[in-house]
Amino acid sequence: MPRSLHAEFQKAWRRHDLLICLLLPVIVLLWSGYSAPDGAGSTVNAFSALFYSAPVMNAILMPVGMAVLANRLWDVEIKGSFPKLLYTLQSRGSLFAAKAALGFGEVFLIAALETACILAVGRWKGYTEVIPPVHILYFFVCTLAVCTMLFFSELLLSVLLTNPLPALCVGVVGALVGLFSAFMPPVVSLFVPWGYFIPLSSFVLVSWDADARIAVYGMRDFRWLLLFWAILLAAGFFLFTWRAIRQKEV
Repeated sequence: MPRSLHAEFQKAWRRHDLLICLLLPVIVLLWSGYSAPDGAGSTVNAFSALFYSAPVMNAILMPVGMAVLANRLWDVEIKGSFPKLLYTLQSRGSLFAAKAALGFGEVFLIAALETACILAVGRWKGYTEVIPPVHILYFFVCTLAVCTMLFFSELLLSVLLTNPLPALCVGVVGALVGLFSAFMPPVVSLFVPWGYFIPLSSFVLVSWDADARIAVYGMRDFRWLLLFWAILLAAGFFLFTWRAIRQKEV
């Protein structure tokens, strides 16, 4: 396993996967920094505004980002029937374990950097609102769970299909469907995994007064059942991917 993981790190370094892991949080940083309210006057709830908009950004960016990462992770193995050689050098179990560990590490890095970027934007803008640490941790865990679920679902498609284009198309279409699900009845969003960022990781409620043009923010209860379901889906896609690699003919 250590040798297989080292080999995957070398492949990732040559594929420049780190740039993708940094690019997604940087986009969130620039997007949130541009749209974030200024830190003066009536922006005591500005941190809540940031955490309210962050799940929407994730619903747009992360399905595509996870599809790109998953495709690049399996890209070498689908070129030139390389698994025929690879499976003579290492077991399928060690190959999958190394790829799963590396992929989860990349997803973890993205979720951690994104959370840090949101906090950095707030500190840079001079926001005075204090978000409880447990809410920040909840946002991070939910983002990590949904991204992991999307990553292994895209990795499963990459393993099953020899052409990476369908998996990328699923990521793009999933981003659009996930975003549109936010404007549908809440029960509809529960059947759209690509949009789980919005009903799950958004712990902020907003009430908009159209006459006074004032937005009032508040905290809502954590959605533990939906979080458990997202983790269960991630575990299911993980197991299905391992089964697909184990049974794939080369």
